[in-house]
Parts: sequence; C-alpha cells; structure tokens
Amino acid sequence: MKITAIADPDTSLAFKLAGIETTAVSREEEAASVLDRAASEPEMGIILITERLARAAGEKVDEMTSQRHLPLLIEIPDMTGPLAKRLSAVEKMAAILRR
Repeated sequence: MKITAIADPDTSLAFKLAGIETTAVSREEEAASVLDRAASEPEMGIILITERLARAAGEKVDEMTSQRHLPLLIEIPDMTGPLAKRLSAVEKMAAILRR
C-alpha cells in the first residue's frame, strides 16, 4: 500500500524530508488532475492533500470521498495553517449522508 502527499511546494518539502512520496502543485488549477493521477495508481492506499488544493479540486474530492473506499483521502493544513470555517469530519459525513 502506497502513501502520497499532494501539496504546495513548501508543504511538500516537509513530506519529502519525512520520506513520503510527494507531488508539489504550484497552481491550484492542477490539483484535480494530480489527484486523479494519484488515485488511479493501483497500489495507492492513502492520499494526503492540503486543504487549499482539496478546495480547488472540490468536485474530484467529493467524488472520491462519496464513491470510493480506497484510496483514503485525508485533507491536511498547509504550512500557513488550517483554513477558517472548515467542516469537521462529522459534518462532512453528515453532508454526504444527506445526499
């Protein structure tokens, strides 16, 4: 099972130093395609993605969290800290169940 991180260049450096495979994304417009490539790898088990990039790839993130069991998608803060007004995991699950 593989683990990868999708993050801005500064945050991805921290993951690289920790030995985690990382894809640095400079432009938010690239987030959905990078996420799609990572999710299509057969051995991918966990994808860490920064909140800002997850927000930019909104539709792809929603699709993955509601329709797939693997890879597990985990949103993390970037080097600037967590985003304001972020939904908790429980709130996200409740929103998914309401659909």
